[in-house]
Amino acid sequence: MIPHAVLIISYHFYPSNEIGARRPTALARFLVEKGVRVTVVSAFGGQDIVSGSQVLPGVVAVPVRKPPRAFTEMMIRFKRKLSRADTAAAPQSGSSPASPSTPEAASSFLARIRDAYFRVSNFIDDYKSWGRRAYTAAVREGRNHRPTLVFSSSPPPSVVLVGALTARRLVVPHIVDLRDPWTDMMAQLHPNRRIELAFERKIEGWVMRSAAAITSTGNRVIQLLIRRQPELTPKTFVVRNGYDEAVRHIAPDSGGRLSILFAGELYLNRDPFPMLLALERLLSRPEVDSSRVRMTFMGRKTEYAGKSFKDWLQGKRCAAVVQFVPPQRPEVVVDATLESTVVLNLAQHQPLSIPAKTFEHLASGRENLLLCEDDSESARLVANIRGVLQVDPQNIEALDRALEDLYQRHVIQGLLRAPAQQDVAGFSRAAANDEFWRVMKSIAPVDELEISREPT
Repeated sequence: MIPHAVLIISYHFYPSNEIGARRPTALARFLVEKGVRVTVVSAFGGQDIVSGSQVLPGVVAVPVRKPPRAFTEMMIRFKRKLSRADTAAAPQSGSSPASPSTPEAASSFLARIRDAYFRVSNFIDDYKSWGRRAYTAAVREGRNHRPTLVFSSSPPPSVVLVGALTARRLVVPHIVDLRDPWTDMMAQLHPNRRIELAFERKIEGWVMRSAAAITSTGNRVIQLLIRRQPELTPKTFVVRNGYDEAVRHIAPDSGGRLSILFAGELYLNRDPFPMLLALERLLSRPEVDSSRVRMTFMGRKTEYAGKSFKDWLQGKRCAAVVQFVPPQRPEVVVDATLESTVVLNLAQHQPLSIPAKTFEHLASGRENLLLCEDDSESARLVANIRGVLQVDPQNIEALDRALEDLYQRHVIQGLLRAPAQQDVAGFSRAAANDEFWRVMKSIAPVDELEISREPT
């Protein structure tokens, strides 16, 4: 059975430059090549896209803008004001606690109201208003051009809820695609929010039960879903993210230097300080020539967890070899990657998710240094891939050994190890799309060997 029309719902999609847009965008292109009519409901990165136009050849766009959040923005400003007030009103050491009638108590009460508002408004996520509009647009489009199936890709989680509701209204199969876990992510980040978690798990459970198929970039996410709902077992599939370009073949000559590049955002738990501390320890060794070492962080952040990089570097040996540069155009990032000898991937405290950057690094032609816990999904993915050094950042000795090894090979021996094509071919975007196609063909309700595309 072959699907002749697919309705994709994804908040992120080309021309958005978000890395989460790449997976659904690549799938849409692949489906068009297969002769499938593809329609996409998305925010398209906030770009001015005309509804019904082709955002890519053969891909019809149904743009849905995220509505303004005037009240929420007001509450955010109010939150910042309260935070400053709380700091100014903090009792001095030895003073008595505030009574309910004091300004400090009033500020604390207002802070609780503020926090309660955000917990309610962010239930599931803060894209629900976009989701309501997307649902209306998707159903309208589905009635005008009936799809064979609906494919929704999250995050945000609201997207797969929209996909489930749309598929139920149109009476077609629904594929849930989880680029990140849903409630398991919430359980990890907010373990004390038991009531919200219980409600979200009920919603998640319904979405998963109603789906014809569930795909996930991570195996552990699938296993957690099955543990809660064993009946999901036959319709769950692991479809990894992937690299889009061909594996680069670059000479292994390092030029007698160790040049480490991190290009990306330092958010969530992507903590650069374990790496900076390890570099500082490396440079303290008398046999290390610091003139042959370079570490570059390319992104928006100038601090992490309130700690300024500029202030931290003062007086450090590594200050002379570390540079922080602002975000660059994609072609500049490519050039910087080719100039580096090691690409750095920070994936700490993400036991269930694999950063999409991981797959790009595998195809980069450069040696990979991955910082993540030994029992994480990322560590399991790269295990036994030559050219990838995976280190638990809490293991200081292992991290020091990894940098010493890199210095010895790249600077002294002049050679680097890049992942070989035969070791990473299974992580290409083409391999992922082939798996998606297999899943789609298994659930499509029509059998059309000759597919005719409707005029657009």
